[in-house]
Amino acid sequence: MKKLVLSGVAMIFTIAAFAQTSTPVAATPTPAEKTQMQDLRKDVRAYDKDKADAKAAKKSGDLATAKADLAAAKTEKQGIKADAKILKSEGVDHPVALADKEIKKSDIKEVEADVAKIKTDKATEEKDKAANDATALKADKAALKADRKALKKAMHEARRDGVKHSAHHAK
Repeated sequence: MKKLVLSGVAMIFTIAAFAQTSTPVAATPTPAEKTQMQDLRKDVRAYDKDKADAKAAKKSGDLATAKADLAAAKTEKQGIKADAKILKSEGVDHPVALADKEIKKSDIKEVEADVAKIKTDKATEEKDKAANDATALKADKAALKADRKALKKAMHEARRDGVKHSAHHAK
């Protein structure tokens, strides 16, 4: 009997404790936070670019350029830290990781858009082949070549920004 009463009391306390908690409301970012996140994303991209340029310059043997790129990267890193500090004070959790995630997501979208352009260019090229339209076929080949170049550039930037297999994400 004693166990039954204690179990009932414990259950009542548990129910009361769960009734008092509420689910946290997701905070919508303010315009100031949005602009600060954009600035942080730009700083992170610039930092990645400067580091990649320094690595390429070092690989080619141009140490003066590599040193200048590393100095620029160091400046960008200070900007990243300052932006992250401001965003943390505004209540954003892990702003640099969030910025990296958003950069990767935008890179994947850019690669997907370029893949879609290439698919449409290939389809119009096939239509022009079937119609024996030589001038349109030449223009389509030029557009296809330009789109492939844009895709290659987008994949290179995505790789630099940390997306491992951007072509696999695009399918």
